[in-house]
Amino acid sequence: MRPTSFALRRFISYFLASFMLLSAVSCKGAPHPEGQEKFGDDTEYFIGLRLLKEGNENAAREKFKRCIKKGTPVIAQKSAEALCTFGNIQEKNTAAENLLKQFPGDDAILIAARQFSASGEINKLIECTSNLDFSTAKNEVIRLRLEAMGHRGDSSYETEVYRWFTECPMSTEHYQFYRDFYNHPDFTTAYENPNSEMAASLEFTPQQFAMNYRIESYKRNYSYTIYCSTMLTEYFKDRVLSPVPQLISDFGKNYLYGSVEYTKNAVLFRQLAQDFAGTPAEYYFWFYAGRYYEKAGIFYRQSRQCFESAMATAETPFQKDNALWYLLNTSLNFSMDSIIESIDEYSREWSDCEYFEDFFEQLVSALLAAGRWNEFGKIYKAIDGYASDLTTAQFAYIYGRLIQENLAEGTDEDVISAFTRACQGGSSLYYKALAAYRLGLYKKPIELKGVLCSPMSVHESQNSHQIPAASENTRSQENLLLGYAYFGFPELIYPEWQKTQGSTISTETNFYLADFLAKCVDPAVPETSDYYTQSLRIAARAQRLANREITREELSLVYPHYYENFVSKYCKEYKISEPVMYALIRSESFFDADVISSAGAIGLTQLMEFTGSDIARRFKMSDYSLTDPETNIRFGTYYLSTLISRCEDSALLGFFSYNAGITRVRRWLQSSLIEFGKKSNMPLDLFLETVPFAETREYGRKLISATLAYDWLEDPHNFEQTAANLIE
Repeated sequence: MRPTSFALRRFISYFLASFMLLSAVSCKGAPHPEGQEKFGDDTEYFIGLRLLKEGNENAAREKFKRCIKKGTPVIAQKSAEALCTFGNIQEKNTAAENLLKQFPGDDAILIAARQFSASGEINKLIECTSNLDFSTAKNEVIRLRLEAMGHRGDSSYETEVYRWFTECPMSTEHYQFYRDFYNHPDFTTAYENPNSEMAASLEFTPQQFAMNYRIESYKRNYSYTIYCSTMLTEYFKDRVLSPVPQLISDFGKNYLYGSVEYTKNAVLFRQLAQDFAGTPAEYYFWFYAGRYYEKAGIFYRQSRQCFESAMATAETPFQKDNALWYLLNTSLNFSMDSIIESIDEYSREWSDCEYFEDFFEQLVSALLAAGRWNEFGKIYKAIDGYASDLTTAQFAYIYGRLIQENLAEGTDEDVISAFTRACQGGSSLYYKALAAYRLGLYKKPIELKGVLCSPMSVHESQNSHQIPAASENTRSQENLLLGYAYFGFPELIYPEWQKTQGSTISTETNFYLADFLAKCVDPAVPETSDYYTQSLRIAARAQRLANREITREELSLVYPHYYENFVSKYCKEYKISEPVMYALIRSESFFDADVISSAGAIGLTQLMEFTGSDIARRFKMSDYSLTDPETNIRFGTYYLSTLISRCEDSALLGFFSYNAGITRVRRWLQSSLIEFGKKSNMPLDLFLETVPFAETREYGRKLISATLAYDWLEDPHNFEQTAANLIE
């Protein structure tokens, strides 16, 4: 721990120790005198919120004004923001002006811009947004500014519109502005009627042409954008338009997805890369030339050269990583030997090791399918310290298992070393837990706890979430979130927490907030069940950010037992273990009873309508709702139990069948037996790695991890037997 963090830790410990006494207060809020002692002048803000909720605006206004003068920075600003939300138009405009003066920044500008726009104060809106940095400003602020400039007829209006459309990623704000406000030429009608008089007489500037091109790219109207690309190319070559990154990125994607003339396009982009050598556009032209050669499928050397040129001209670490990812992926598609050589050559050059996790996931499947067992040991040793901890743990664990199955060469010491590496903090809970099982750590409870409760990400815990120095802003941010809990405003906690995803507050505070929100659920008020999901999201993030071993109690917030009565009741009825069912609910819905997926899966166990209908007929139920927690848990528990029984009582195969269908799972299992030269008794942990879909593989890992965590929390002595039942 850094010395500068000691004061903050002591401050947090004092607050949280005090808050542990507040269980009786719950979500209703603490009385005023107690709050004054704990929060000092910041209390004025929270009391002001309460008064405002009661409709006493004058008294609330006085409280907020006092907090602005005497409160800590973050809460003083929140008070200034609150003043912008009530009163007459003039009072809200004055509050917005004061907010800008007292707390200048992006949040203040957005609030003020909204207020000035709503009240028709165009000049004030333009003035308060005059120094916007388009690369960092919120699109809503830029849109409000441009609409105001358009209404006023500013001479720089067209220039700023073009900047916004070519310097920023396209968004809904761009599309709505272009469709509803901007007076643009009718390119669509001209395109649809190319021989008409209207098309022949259409007048436009190159800048308007480029903005329309970006809009149509956003809509993925590839037939149109390919039609326009010839003219855009001429604008680039004639230096009429500068190939700025956002525009050239769309240009490259449109050729990639709108044309099958890959070789021709690759030649064009190589030439453009040479024409624009030394400019930011050079990277994009080399990058997309590589993509086109890759798509053509027979130009490995040319594709690799283009990606290497893109890496050499990259201006940011992300650009270099992106080009390297495609270079490695191209090598993977070319030959196994080429990819292993590329990993040896480039493993020390990437910046964001987690960016390459999906590439290594593909490599695992390719190596297993090719029977290149021994490569796992070589690769895991080569990438250790350079790849992410998840990737290193994955290769280490698989290597150890392949040795145990007499498929890879290695000694008992190699097995122990590989599993020990997979156990180290920072790797996936899945590989940590299974490696701990293989090492027999269930015989050593303290060591097993150390594995299961260790930080989830060494890279993030060491770099991204060191405990911040005890600054006034840090304490104020802690005060704000803890104050919402203390004074009974649970509905404000999660929206505020989302702004930083918990990265600016301590592990202790994150877990406290998760615990508090979970206790705010009232079974008699279904609307409060949202706090279950909010609690779990905060706890899961806290686990990932933690820079220390978390406690057993904290882990129980990451793997909670919500809807315990229903889960217990139906697990007993359908003879399925509770940890298995909790793992399913957690992974499927994060305990959100109302969630409906894009595929139409509904509720806690994410049942499809037709599955629910079939189960309802079996139960002779005509009136039911899959968003009702009890009904959904009953149906889901029954359905999973039938799948497990049809899969020879294997929970993992049952999980896979729940996700992908039992027929597919049986076919995958037969294919894996052939790959590994077995007739039966396929090790299920190795089978998981051969499942042909990455999404399904990850689904299986999450379910196994969650089952082991729930089971260990229930009774640590069950760990050995549960792990064996799941993967043997």
